[in-house]
Amino acid sequence: MGAASDITVIRLTPDELATKEIGSHNLQAAVEALHRDGICVLENAVDPAHLDKLNARMVPEAKILYAKEETHRNFGANTGNIQQEPVLEADYIFDDVIANPFAVAVVECMLGPNPALRFYSANTAFYAQDRQPVHIDVDFDFPRIPFGFCININLVDTSPENGATEVWPGTHIDTDCSVLDPTTRGIRKDLLEARRQVRPPVQPSLPKGSLIIRDFRLWHAGMPNKTDEPRVMLVTVLFPRWYRSNLEIILPESVKGKINWGSVNPCVKWVEDGYDYLRGAHDHDFALLP
Repeated sequence: MGAASDITVIRLTPDELATKEIGSHNLQAAVEALHRDGICVLENAVDPAHLDKLNARMVPEAKILYAKEETHRNFGANTGNIQQEPVLEADYIFDDVIANPFAVAVVECMLGPNPALRFYSANTAFYAQDRQPVHIDVDFDFPRIPFGFCININLVDTSPENGATEVWPGTHIDTDCSVLDPTTRGIRKDLLEARRQVRPPVQPSLPKGSLIIRDFRLWHAGMPNKTDEPRVMLVTVLFPRWYRSNLEIILPESVKGKINWGSVNPCVKWVEDGYDYLRGAHDHDFALLP
């Protein structure tokens, strides 16, 4: 276990990787980090070969999406950040990406057993000068307890040079919608400056194969990619069993019964093979239903 710019980074042991079970010491460290910081990293939780295969397919697809005017730009065109859907073909859907057993074990300690998988997407950072405003991914009256965790997986090594995400450790605590500036959809500037004096943000560099577990409530921001190579970041979101939502992920019928979900409750809309996933959709609603 170590730290990358004030973030807890856990390296799984050979035994943990062989058994696909995280041990009690690493599990404790991850849970402590999520309670304290709202974020932790499992450094070697994903097979790099899976990420290489996805990257070879998704970067060319990202360029196609980027050229389309209708593609959703996250926080405007100048950030160079687009919404992109993952490849929905059997050969590109991997257990350690969509239902990583190490991440699930950690999240279950925070949310309870059998968390619901309700979101699977990606965002891709192209060369840009502008950063996103610091924000949270939710703008409704969300519960004041852990209610959702994003599992982020970058397809390549990440650093400030290619737009590693800026995170504000500890800001998930006591955060609600009042922190948002309604005009910018970002965190209010007065709160940012006050927080900076207490604990400044970090932009951690992480090797390919790393998996980031982030509390939904944590302040963060997409940063400019200063390279000419698009940087793809996958995201799944796990919710507790009690969370009321109709969100579903989309998967092709050809993988039905072939994914090792472990203890995850997959909320899936099954579609026929050949489904046109390359849309850059952005129509999800994470809000808790009445």
